[in-house]
Amino acid sequence: MKATIEPGLPGTGPVPVHLHTGNPTSWTEGCVVRFRSDSGNEWIGNLQTGYGYATRIIEWNAANAIFVIARGAAYFIRPDHPESWICIDELGSDCNISPDEKIALLTTYTEIVAITMNGTELWRRDIAIDGVEVTQIEEALIYGRACMDPPDMWVPFILDLNTGLDVEASD
Repeated sequence: MKATIEPGLPGTGPVPVHLHTGNPTSWTEGCVVRFRSDSGNEWIGNLQTGYGYATRIIEWNAANAIFVIARGAAYFIRPDHPESWICIDELGSDCNISPDEKIALLTTYTEIVAITMNGTELWRRDIAIDGVEVTQIEEALIYGRACMDPPDMWVPFILDLNTGLDVEASD
């Protein structure tokens, strides 16, 4: 399974699959992505963008899924099933897969969202004002930094991977 960002919609071929954030605008070109599934199917997605800056593709092989962040709009997509996609958030910035590949962590400007292998939300946690960064996932713990603005200060955090609850740091 593979996904690549294309420079624009093709002028010929099948009609692209339109993925949207909840308010469809299928007549507007968004982030165009070509999907190739393991079964050999290929299709073009026209993804409505969100309200962020990030655009990236994260392959989640264990879940047979791909996360696409299209200028903030974060989508969980199964390349073998173009009709089966989920828009998770409109302010996504990155996505990390846990070492056991059972949970994906979508970070936004303010939150971490834990996603299961079937694309459903396990938990969602407000943690920052202006940015969240996951630096490491180890032994079911999430280590990261949260931006508190003002004073534009990054504060470390440790969360439980399965619940999203704070974990006390031990010395």
